[in-house]
Amino acid sequence: MILIDRNINSATPGLKPSGQQVTPPSKLAEYDNYFSRLVKLIPTEIIAFYLALDGIASAMKQKDLLLWVVFGIAVTGAWFYLARLANVTKIIQRVLTIVAFAIWVYVFGGPFAQLPWYDAGYGKLLLVVFTFFVPVFFKGDSDNAK
Repeated sequence: MILIDRNINSATPGLKPSGQQVTPPSKLAEYDNYFSRLVKLIPTEIIAFYLALDGIASAMKQKDLLLWVVFGIAVTGAWFYLARLANVTKIIQRVLTIVAFAIWVYVFGGPFAQLPWYDAGYGKLLLVVFTFFVPVFFKGDSDNAK
């Protein structure tokens, strides 16, 4: 059961994206503001799915390989989850959500912690910057990005 529509809706207030018809004022509430876009770009369900698999894989003998497999399953599963269950129609929105997930995994280690150059501090900086700026610039305008 989806409680909110995960698609980010946007348009110039008062105009449809095609620019041909005026949008009635009662419809203006349908367009997402910054905070609504921010919430819709946070991959909470994907993070929960990943945490469950990560917990299982971390307790197994071949943890190093399994953590990469779990990460790959979560990224692939995220694409299909967003498209089919969450009904996210914009490809760019799916990509941004998956990038946010990958940054989140990097911050907490996951399979990246095995890499010699791993430093969670860089991930934390990137996560804050990404989380702040992406909803500022991505407003869901490219409806033709399906």
